[in-house]
Amino acid sequence: MPNTMRALLTGTGSLRVGTVPIPVPEQGQLLVRTAAVSLNNADASADASSGGVERVAGYEFSGEVVGGDDTLLGQRVMGTAPAAFAEFVAVDRRHVVPVPARLAPAAAAALPVALFTEHGALTVAGMEPGQTVLVTAGSSALGLIGIQLARVLGAARVLATTRTAGKRALLERVGADLALCADGADLADAVLEATHGAGADVVLDHIGGAMVDVVIGSTAPGGVVVSVGRLAGAEATIDLFGLARRRVRLHSVSYGFTPPEVIGDRLAALAPVVLPAVADGRIAAVIDSVHPFDDAAAALERLRGGAAEGKVVLTLT
Repeated sequence: MPNTMRALLTGTGSLRVGTVPIPVPEQGQLLVRTAAVSLNNADASADASSGGVERVAGYEFSGEVVGGDDTLLGQRVMGTAPAAFAEFVAVDRRHVVPVPARLAPAAAAALPVALFTEHGALTVAGMEPGQTVLVTAGSSALGLIGIQLARVLGAARVLATTRTAGKRALLERVGADLALCADGADLADAVLEATHGAGADVVLDHIGGAMVDVVIGSTAPGGVVVSVGRLAGAEATIDLFGLARRRVRLHSVSYGFTPPEVIGDRLAALAPVVLPAVADGRIAAVIDSVHPFDDAAAALERLRGGAAEGKVVLTLT
């Protein structure tokens, strides 16, 4: 094996291909030869947190185990790790799951973060079969998986929102019973009308900002709102009387690499129901576009442009 590898470096306003040392796996880590990597919204703003210092970008990938644990050599895995946009990645062994046999590398790379994030949110909500689930920003990469997961976990109805009328068909295609083209104060009225006044039992909100208060008004009495994404900002003003009157429980989730058992536990929880649903096709990544590794700058611009429907993926093989 060579000592250096190609990697995508962030910190200069875009992604550029550079050469860096191949990582040496530490105790409890695997070394994975990367087959594909997937861009996330955090990658679009990574430069803002870099302080102008270049570093290897990315954190979502699929590939083949080539070191770190002899019992797993040759196994195809998908997972998440810092500095994933490279030919090799060192990853905590708890932060990968097996890739189902028929799943292509690009599709596998597009799944891990959305799977454990959305499943974690639905777990926090205590979602039960037969409930109505509302997914805001349903056409986002997370939202598209949230819709499918809610369906697999037995939701009676899944409502989803989009700002673009042309994306309603996409939401219905992945399993939404009703796609609502609303993202302002009218959303609560639309949800209550669609549910005959009952509201949604569980809300997965990927927008944040002012939307948090709106979805509280969309929720059934005693229901649950889980703040998952912050596309409209991390600060929200809510009507506490409205929260109290509807007896709504409000949670917020965010899954980072520290402590490592947080993501490890979330990925392990996928095994009983979620990974089998991926294997048989009931849950599938929506791929917007697939680009060669060397075309990363164009892929990043596709993500930043806001027109992508689903995941933007880079392939290395």
